[in-house]
Amino acid sequence: MKKTSFYLLALLLTACSNQTQKDLDQILALERQTSSLNSDSLLHCYMRFSDAYAKHDSAAVFLMKAAHIEIVNKHVVPGIKLYERVALEYPNTPIAAQALINGGVAYASIPDPANAKRLYDQFIAQYPNHARIEEVKKWSEYSGLSDEELFRRFQNQLNAQ
Repeated sequence: MKKTSFYLLALLLTACSNQTQKDLDQILALERQTSSLNSDSLLHCYMRFSDAYAKHDSAAVFLMKAAHIEIVNKHVVPGIKLYERVALEYPNTPIAAQALINGGVAYASIPDPANAKRLYDQFIAQYPNHARIEEVKKWSEYSGLSDEELFRRFQNQLNAQ
């Protein structure tokens, strides 16, 4: 009985591995065939793969690519939500920090300065030693300021020099 269970488990793992590779091959083929920025089918493949294989090394990367497609196609809020998902579900990956930055910038573009600041502050708290920390601190500081207030601050900095 134990041998049968072992063989069934091995067969199941092999089948899962084969399906994962088939799904990856489908994504690679679509990336070669289409302009990835205009492909709803590629977007859906990225999402389906990331949902089905959340632990796979490519899942976070595919979510980032899906977010980028959404943003470029003027679906800003869904794209931002995907960036936030990367930061939440994959905080220890190298791209999680970039996801927070991208989400903050996207919020600032629509404009939603409160949420932009929220993501910048989350980046600052989670990645205090990141190479872009000083840049993101400035963005956070200036989020939500009026044009007049920004001008006044820059004028004060120039006068102080």
